Amino acid sequence: MESLTVSSSLLVPTGDKRLTPAMVTALWVIGDELDQKRIPATIRDAVWLEIPSTRLRGSEGRSDNVWLRECLNRLTGLKIAGEYRGNPWGAVVVAEWHIEQAGAVTRLLIPPAAISAIRAPETFAKIEAFAAYKLQGAGRRLYAALADKKRLNQKYWIFGVDELRDMLGVADKVSYERWNNFRQWVLDPAVAAINDFGTVSVKMTPEKVGRSVASVRFDWDWKTIDEARVTDEENEKPAVARRKEEELREAPPLSDIRYEQSLEEKRASSERIMREAGFRK
Repeated sequence: MESLTVSSSLLVPTGDKRLTPAMVTALWVIGDELDQKRIPATIRDAVWLEIPSTRLRGSEGRSDNVWLRECLNRLTGLKIAGEYRGNPWGAVVVAEWHIEQAGAVTRLLIPPAAISAIRAPETFAKIEAFAAYKLQGAGRRLYAALADKKRLNQKYWIFGVDELRDMLGVADKVSYERWNNFRQWVLDPAVAAINDFGTVSVKMTPEKVGRSVASVRFDWDWKTIDEARVTDEENEKPAVARRKEEELREAPPLSDIRYEQSLEEKRASSERIMREAGFRK
């Protein structure tokens, strides 16, 4: 059991059934089985697993599978939900189960959404590794500082501006003594890179004393499973293709009037070029 690393806290039930110790044990075993079979978190089809019932029961479980049956019944009622790329989804953790071979083997049907949730720690670890590689300079230093505060279970932290300049390695740069320059060329790019590549969403709020900015507050939230999936997919793309779908979705539609204007502009430009080249109608 020492090799099981799945965190049940990533599963957020929307029903009235809470996670019992037996359910947590079963989830860990299911996660370990998915890991051994190398089932990816992005799989699109449900997966049947055959697991020895003794593993799912755990060392404290009854040998007659009475508690295991109750545990599996609860898992079929454990709902998870989210919103992936703007599209809502919902699922149960276990879609179907059978205890067979005189109780020795349990067959479980795990939906793809549940697999994504159970395999989420692997996805988060992958994104963290990519962020550590991709982030440079001030972004990497700020990410490390915030990660240190996250490990202390803090939801926000306040740094003095001078402390920030020193921490980000620009204390000796005269051009960054002005707050606007420091924010525009150091802090804003660092926060944007962290939000784009990492597993945490960061918000930055300057705090003033009088008219001068004296400190900066950073608030952060862990990305949801769905946000992490999107980040992971974007990290897999070449740099030129990142976030292109979002840009296309956010672009305003080209109206008929604007389309006609565009054609007219192109036509006038072509006629001007022909005139300059000495062509006549």
